Amino acid sequence: MTAPVPGSGDGPDPRPGPSLRERYARIARTPEEELAADLLALTPTHEGRERADLLAWAGHALEFGREMADVPDTSGHVTDVEVTEQARGGVRTDQILLAEYLHRSSGSLVVVYTDALDYAQRVASAAGWGPDYPRAAVRRAALAHEEAHRLLHGERGRALRRRIDHTALRIGPLRLRGHVVGADEIAAHAYAHHRCSLRRSPIALTAAIAASLVHRGPHRPGPSTPPGDHP
Repeated sequence: MTAPVPGSGDGPDPRPGPSLRERYARIARTPEEELAADLLALTPTHEGRERADLLAWAGHALEFGREMADVPDTSGHVTDVEVTEQARGGVRTDQILLAEYLHRSSGSLVVVYTDALDYAQRVASAAGWGPDYPRAAVRRAALAHEEAHRLLHGERGRALRRRIDHTALRIGPLRLRGHVVGADEIAAHAYAHHRCSLRRSPIALTAAIAASLVHRGPHRPGPSTPPGDHP
């Protein structure tokens, strides 16, 4: 679960200036589908895409993620994952990484980064959303997000592609359905939102983290005192 934006340091100023407060307020007012389309628009492969296409893809991915959260997994592979925590490694120069899934021959592993959880909490507090994102809920959402990505391997991923129904290539009567980069990320956010019964979407927290890092800039150090998301 990542927020892929430029930045460095320990985190945003817990007393943001007027421009950052307005960005947080705008995010709070923006529907989840619009925020999801904004995230897709940040993907290099979607440069120049029509806004209507991004909104349609985002809507399909959100719907798919919610539906997936309502269907119990019976394969057994989700419960066979080891979860561990690391104090450092989640706050990186180009992204904030709450958790990541590592496939190993000895068994799958999900690493939760506590420095990134701290960052996410600082952002949530600075935006005035602290009650919506308590630390335990953010951690659960990060784990659910990684669970969604595992579920999207194989048939469910193909089902998402069919749901979005993006035409990558057409030659005469032949049509090739293409993969929409970032759609699985949107679906995973929706899965975590629904699965963890969060009041506010993880996509909003991801957008707020992106705003905080862009506002700070890649060369401005974060404060040493401790708001708080790859969601």
